Amino acid sequence: MALEEYDDYEQEQIIKDWLRQNWFTIFAGIVLGIGGLWGYAKWQNAQQTQNNHAAAEYQKLIQVIENQTPEDAAEVLQRYDDEYGVNYYAIKAHMTLATRWLEKGDINQAIEQYQTALKAKPGKPMAEMIRLRLARLFVDNGQYESAQEQLSLVQSQAYETMVEEIKGDIFVAENKLKKAQDAYQLALLSGEGYSGKALLEMKLSDVKVDE
Repeated sequence: MALEEYDDYEQEQIIKDWLRQNWFTIFAGIVLGIGGLWGYAKWQNAQQTQNNHAAAEYQKLIQVIENQTPEDAAEVLQRYDDEYGVNYYAIKAHMTLATRWLEKGDINQAIEQYQTALKAKPGKPMAEMIRLRLARLFVDNGQYESAQEQLSLVQSQAYETMVEEIKGDIFVAENKLKKAQDAYQLALLSGEGYSGKALLEMKLSDVKVDE
């Protein structure tokens, strides 16, 4: 029966009776709601504090990576990962450490750093950039299938030139010169403004085959 069917007094009594029967449920809901909002706000503050600490420690971490040996820097970075997780700052740190390993001539260690960065699931632009770097290292390491696998996961048109160039490098290593020529030509066609155009043209010239 609808409440509108009662007169004002009856409506008042019905509401009072309903409140008497349900006051605890209402009160509990309000308390839980307030508690939930307070808990969420507290969680947000804790997360922000954690992020601020992670950012501050990142600056110190980069100095360590740039100024100490890769071996020592790797230990410091591992402690950072353990404390803060592999966050955005850690991803950048692993990429920086990969560069240090390459300066030392250790491709395998550099690959490991890039793979760790990928496991942290960075955003698509950064992930694809890492995959391109990994592909180049796999080519240098003679791991052509692994290189092709990384290239297959790079979908952005902005990276098409680099993808085709690396494919060309793989074909050269496999002595598939006609395929290398086609890849380099496609890279040049899609690479307007590409900073590595001069090197790409040299690569194409080296593999040019008679039609």
